[in-house]
Amino acid sequence: MTNEPLTERASDDLVQDSDYDGAWKEALRQFLPAILECYFPAIAAAVDWEHPPEWFNKELSQILGQTGRRNRTVDVLVKLWLRDGSEQWILLHVEVQTGYEEGFTQRLALYNSGLFWIFKQRVVTLAVLADLREGWLPTEDRFQLADFESLTRFPVCKLIDRLRIDWKDDHSLPVQLARAQIAALRTAGDPEGRYRAKWQLVRNLYEIGYNAEQVREMFGLIDWMMHLRVDLEKRFKQELDEFEESLEMPYVTSVERIAKAEGKAELLLDQLAERFGTVPEELQQRIQDLPMDQLTALGKAILRFQAIKDLEAWLDGQSALDD
Repeated sequence: MTNEPLTERASDDLVQDSDYDGAWKEALRQFLPAILECYFPAIAAAVDWEHPPEWFNKELSQILGQTGRRNRTVDVLVKLWLRDGSEQWILLHVEVQTGYEEGFTQRLALYNSGLFWIFKQRVVTLAVLADLREGWLPTEDRFQLADFESLTRFPVCKLIDRLRIDWKDDHSLPVQLARAQIAALRTAGDPEGRYRAKWQLVRNLYEIGYNAEQVREMFGLIDWMMHLRVDLEKRFKQELDEFEESLEMPYVTSVERIAKAEGKAELLLDQLAERFGTVPEELQQRIQDLPMDQLTALGKAILRFQAIKDLEAWLDGQSALDD
């Protein structure tokens, strides 16, 4: 056991943070074609999906490191092949915030021009707005003086607008992801409300006809996006187990658990590398050896880390608990 003060542990149990970054990045890597087809159909129609996407995390990190990066944003850079045989870089930017940002369009234009300047690649910038502000729909950055004009216009998918207008009866995974994100933001300061919203979202997966594999995939994303307090998480797990037993749903096999844990470990290592640079190999191995419940806990703890030493201290704490 650790000598950690009880007051500190109690405060940790009351934390209701969320890993929006991890949830969106995992969703985009697993379901990029479906998400683009739902959020940006015109762009998706130009892509030849027979060619697998090629991801550029390091290239994007160079730009974000120079321009500064706000919290609650998710940026992924991917190369896709178009139907005409050409290559196209796409910056997919997911903005997760609860209010207006004055310099939003300038910031996206800066990312776009920075990528072009350094890598000599034209980049298509797409923006997913997951904020709760009604009527805020920034679509372009424009500057004009006399005969000079600079214009960057980008497609925008505003989740709350689409959910209200176009997606009322849509139960596809990209739309369920949007519902989870908006519900997470609306219940950020309401633990019991978060619990009820999460339970309703997960229960709906069964009621609308998702199979066992689809439920597991979507539940993993909802779980990252809608963290619960420790006491509510225990209650949620118990009720979900009882609900699945009543439906005679199959349990996840040990092989699936291992594969899922390996994928989550890799994603967490990517997040740590983006925040702190190179993660020492010894720490990488310790993360890869963690069971799923501790990987989930690490996903929450990452939000509070300020330096790589915090990661090492957290891993030491887990080892002490195991002993």
